[in-house]
Amino acid sequence: MAGIDYINALGAGASFDTKSIVEALVLAERAGAESQITRKVANAESKISALGSAASILGVLKDAAELVNDAKDFNTLSVQNSSTSAIKATVSNSARAGTNSIAVTSIAKEQRSVSGGFNSDIQALNGTGSTGIGITINGTTTNLAVEGATLDSIATAINGAKLGVTAEIINTGSGSNGYRLQLVGTAGASSAFSATSDFSGLAFETLQSASNAALTVNGVDFTRASNQISDIIPGVTLNLVSTTTSTETISVLRDTTAAKQSILDFIAVYNEATDEFKKLTNSDEDGALRGDGIFRSMVTQLRSTMINESSSPGTTIKSLSGMGISIDRYGQLTHDEAKIDSALSKNYDDVIGIFSANSNNQSRFSNAAGGVGGDIKKLIERVTASDGYLTTTAASLTTRNAGYAEELKDLDTRMEQVEERYNRQFLVMQQIIEEMNSTKDSLISSLDNLPFTSKNN
Repeated sequence: MAGIDYINALGAGASFDTKSIVEALVLAERAGAESQITRKVANAESKISALGSAASILGVLKDAAELVNDAKDFNTLSVQNSSTSAIKATVSNSARAGTNSIAVTSIAKEQRSVSGGFNSDIQALNGTGSTGIGITINGTTTNLAVEGATLDSIATAINGAKLGVTAEIINTGSGSNGYRLQLVGTAGASSAFSATSDFSGLAFETLQSASNAALTVNGVDFTRASNQISDIIPGVTLNLVSTTTSTETISVLRDTTAAKQSILDFIAVYNEATDEFKKLTNSDEDGALRGDGIFRSMVTQLRSTMINESSSPGTTIKSLSGMGISIDRYGQLTHDEAKIDSALSKNYDDVIGIFSANSNNQSRFSNAAGGVGGDIKKLIERVTASDGYLTTTAASLTTRNAGYAEELKDLDTRMEQVEERYNRQFLVMQQIIEEMNSTKDSLISSLDNLPFTSKNN
């Protein structure tokens, strides 16, 4: 508006650029309101982006906390076995560290019975009539009738009955009468069976009897129907391959290497997260969350969980500082590796309790003590959940931005109306000026035509 010389333009009686004047007036009127709305949009978008970054950082920290938030995370065990040829052993996280003596005197076997020989697996055994087969297990007999029986059709009938006995056709390769029907049961003495037929040409010979495994573990005698045994040594599965000639040793050893690495990784990720939180809340660097009191409170809770006594303190070690993990003046965790090693070696149960409260699979809805790892995991799950602060705040800001977009549309509409009003006003003013100019020209012409003017002298 200030760039146009209205007085000279009007005083000269000349036409002037009303379009530029109207545009300048509209822009001047629009500038303040538009600037305020766009500033709100920019602030909201910046905070939405910051909340997304915070959620991403917290997700990484949660993953690190999940490495130490369950008691089972610390139960990393290995097996030492003095006789791997006779006994295979695997260990689960539910096992306890210790040494076990074991001697195997017999392994479990399945019964194997075989028929006499026939020339073919599809040879009719008993003409076209029905052949009866009886299988008896634990005093219960199942009778099968097979029409036009062959070794193949009898095997199919036995297998289809699902009796716990598998029928197989074997070829000995001996030429005539090389085909036989072999019946195989399941391991264990209780799975012994007998097989009979009303066809005299089909008789069975037992080559191997069903028997139980017999073993002595830590001085106690056991029998089992299977060679895969998981109910004698807690958390250890034994797979018996053969008998032993002497007492063997199976040791379950605790391996703290993995637990230590998980703790060190957790510390490193926490420090990285702390750096990112500082950037987001730093007033000097215009952090997008610098004025967000709730987010700052959440960061403070994380820090307090790390430096205060654990919600599940141990008997000797009650906090991270007790195992050599402390916080410096910059908010970064530092650690003394020798003290961590000592805690893992001498006070392992305390370490498990400090981090996990000796529990597994903790829920974010639980108010029970979770230990350092469990409490941090639950806190992060609460603020990042679909109904958590970070998610709902971002959604609210997005909705608010949609409202700002509508305000800009409304502003466009109002400015169109303002422009139209100015155009009408300037049109009226232009008409008045044109009328005044016309009157001026008429007066000048009249004066010029009067007698005794200077022109006539």
